[in-house]
Amino acid sequence: MPDSFGEQGQTAVGGKIADNDVRIAYVDPITHTLMTIDYVHHEIHEGDHFLYTDAVTLGEAGVQNYHITTPNTTKWAHMIFVVDGSAITQVELYEGTDKAGDTDVVAGNSNRNSTTAATLVIKKGLTGGTSDGTRLHIYKGGSATNQSRGASGTRNDEELILKQNTKYILRITSGTASNLCNVRMSWYEHTSKS
Repeated sequence: MPDSFGEQGQTAVGGKIADNDVRIAYVDPITHTLMTIDYVHHEIHEGDHFLYTDAVTLGEAGVQNYHITTPNTTKWAHMIFVVDGSAITQVELYEGTDKAGDTDVVAGNSNRNSTTAATLVIKKGLTGGTSDGTRLHIYKGGSATNQSRGASGTRNDEELILKQNTKYILRITSGTASNLCNVRMSWYEHTSKS
């Protein structure tokens, strides 16, 4: 077995990290697999990944709206959201609303050592306007009885690249009293090259 690169067809894999700095990629010594991280994980390291979570208890026909505004730049938000309810729950996502958000919330940077703030703005509640916009997503589920076994939950498994300079509504509607609902929005902000 050769003990250096370049013998018997071996190839070194590397990457340029600066103008004059190329590094060889690492291989796990046990499994001999290339050690990598996915792009979202990279964005966390870079300080460009953000997270907002909330938990609300809604009564029957209770509604919680989250107003999301993207900036008018090509630094686009690549978002995944997860919503669950302990009982009958409906979740909708609308794009292009003319409504405004009500109460500011704070999104945290997933890299707690970074001081970079999100450019996407989230507010709780709605004010003004006449249109929710175009519905992009709807999910209904859950049970009024046996709630621990009939909970409702939705997740967009693939990220949504939100349109720049656009307002969105993420709406949770309860069909049952005392419905504990959780929401998690996570996204990274990446400047488009196209």
